[in-house]
Amino acid sequence: MRITSTTDQLRILLIEDSVGDVRLVKRVLDSAMPEAFILEVAVTLEAALQLLAVQSFDIALLDRTLPDVDGFSGMHRLHNFAPDLPIVFLTGNQEERFAFDAIRSGAQDYLLKDGLDGHLLRRAIQYAILRKQFEGILIMRANYDPLTGLANPTLFESRLDMAKARMKRNDRTFAVLYLDLDGFKAVNDALGHSGGDDLLRQFADRLKSAFRPYDTIARLCGDDFAILAEDLADPNAAEVIARKVIALLASPFTFHEREISVNISIGIATCAPGQEITTKALMKQADAAMHDAKLTPGSFYQTYVTLLSHLTHTGVGAEEVITTAE
Repeated sequence: MRITSTTDQLRILLIEDSVGDVRLVKRVLDSAMPEAFILEVAVTLEAALQLLAVQSFDIALLDRTLPDVDGFSGMHRLHNFAPDLPIVFLTGNQEERFAFDAIRSGAQDYLLKDGLDGHLLRRAIQYAILRKQFEGILIMRANYDPLTGLANPTLFESRLDMAKARMKRNDRTFAVLYLDLDGFKAVNDALGHSGGDDLLRQFADRLKSAFRPYDTIARLCGDDFAILAEDLADPNAAEVIARKVIALLASPFTFHEREISVNISIGIATCAPGQEITTKALMKQADAAMHDAKLTPGSFYQTYVTLLSHLTHTGVGAEEVITTAE
């Protein structure tokens, strides 16, 4: 959804199967916003989804009764297909409970066709777009790190829970990589906090450019990051990812014609089909492996499985390893 200005022509998608109601909405729009809109009409929800697949719209006006939807299923399908699209719900029913249900189902506003006028329609469209934009801002603040634009810990853990559920369906391994930049404090001391922030942003940009869209990259805190890599053919694929991250740091970062090189420590924890583990325990495993990787000079990665294997002869158990890392 684009940010609109007063000089933009609004791209409006009207999803309505009644010829009379299409004429009504068109007439009201003409009176309220002359030459300020482009209107596309879809008589079924399926036709609307096909339009949305090839065009972008600023807002959708959705009729409550369509031939291919039942109840509020149309609202749900439309929202799932185009989550950034503001929706104004249109109904001819005077019972307000339908309107309230529409809001609960994801609409930004509702209008009763009976008594529809230009002032109400224009205001509803403007408010719906503003509400959706504000909703997007709130979602960004709640789920994304403001400095880097990466996922925050809340969103990362949510994605991790979903990854566990998907693993049971697709029978594929996933992995968590816990990343820590080595010597970050020295960068802050030498360049100040603004220089440190710049380093974190540059590093985040390198990560975003190197990974698949469906991999989740998060900034957990400070200079700690995490990557959730799904749909892995085998656990060793996570080590390939770790080597790719290390390669991203092969070239130094530039700050006002000054170059800074940093190393990274990476801990890897994998979850294979049939394995039962909590989200918290998986993160602790990756964290413990990362702390072990920090014991090796330079950029290095360690897997939790290898860490346990190395410590078997000492009699140190998994719980003790995790506790030591904390």
